[in-house]
Amino acid sequence: MSLPDFTEFDPFNSLRARMGTDRLGFFELFEPTLHLTGIERSDLDQQGLSVARSDLRSLLDFTLVYKNSRVLIADGHNYHLAECDAMPLSEPLHIATSLAALAGASRVCQACLQKLQYQGYDAQKARKEGYSRQVLDSFSLTRFWSEFHKYPISEKRDIRKSLTKSVS
Repeated sequence: MSLPDFTEFDPFNSLRARMGTDRLGFFELFEPTLHLTGIERSDLDQQGLSVARSDLRSLLDFTLVYKNSRVLIADGHNYHLAECDAMPLSEPLHIATSLAALAGASRVCQACLQKLQYQGYDAQKARKEGYSRQVLDSFSLTRFWSEFHKYPISEKRDIRKSLTKSVS
């Protein structure tokens, strides 16, 4: 059995025109091992989740991902945005998508900014010291999420890799 080409199906095309769009949508079947449930999304935003290190991945841009959402990792007073050298090795890891859910962590990790080269941040170059301090001091998680959208991250479009450091 072959399906018809729905881009040529007049009833759907007229419905799309009435909706005011000419773009086709993107649909991904829900798989609870790959996609966040509504409760998990809410928990990540409100109080965070505790997960095993093996449940996290990093994207090719080094940002951290849990299922189909970018996340932050709480680490004392700091939080991590990326897989960096300063990331905690302890288990479980407390992850979140908001500062309110980070259990007291309120400062962005400088090693993460360095890894991402976020907005040109480079603490290793003396000539960029003033600029890098300005990027750090003015860092906004809201602005970060607008540049690195947190949800949804597609399993098919965004390549993931296991975190490289592990606890022995």
